[in-house]
Amino acid sequence: MRARTKRFSVIGAALGLVLAAGVVVAPPAAPTASAAVGCSYFNGLKVTSNYVAINGIALKAGESITAKASPAATGDMILLSYSIGLSPYIKEAPASTGITFTAGTTSSYNLGWSFEAAGTRPSSITYSFTSKCSTSVTPTPTPTPTPTATTKPGKGKGKG
Repeated sequence: MRARTKRFSVIGAALGLVLAAGVVVAPPAAPTASAAVGCSYFNGLKVTSNYVAINGIALKAGESITAKASPAATGDMILLSYSIGLSPYIKEAPASTGITFTAGTTSSYNLGWSFEAAGTRPSSITYSFTSKCSTSVTPTPTPTPTPTATTKPGKGKGKG
C-alpha cells in the first residue's frame, strides 16, 4: 500500500511540474482580432483591455480611425503602433483627447493601441473608437439574430 501511495505522489508531482512549466512558458494571449474588418467596424467600438491589436483592417485612402482611452489622468498617453512596409511607427497623444490614424493609401493595415500611465496605471482601461469612412464604402449586412428562449421558431405570435 505504501509503495502505491509513493508512486501516485511521484506521478502527481511530475504532472504538477509539467503543468507549472506550461503556464510559465505559455503566458496568456493578448487580445487581438485577425478577421478582415473595414473602417465602419470602429464606429462606436469599445474594448476593455490592456491593449488592442487588430490585423487586416481594410482602409481606403483618407479614411481614419480615432481611439481614446479612459479613465485617463493628466499626462496619461495612448500609443498607436503600426507599420508601413517594413518600417514600424509609434505615435502617442494624450489619452483623453485620443490619437488618429489616417490611411495614406488604400490598403490593409495592422494597428495596435496601448496605454502609458503618467502615475498609477488604472486596473481597467477602456478604448473607445470612432472612424471617418469614405461614402463609397459598401455597408456590411446586418447579421441574423440567433434564436433565444423568447424567439425560438414556432413560439410566440405566429399564424393566427
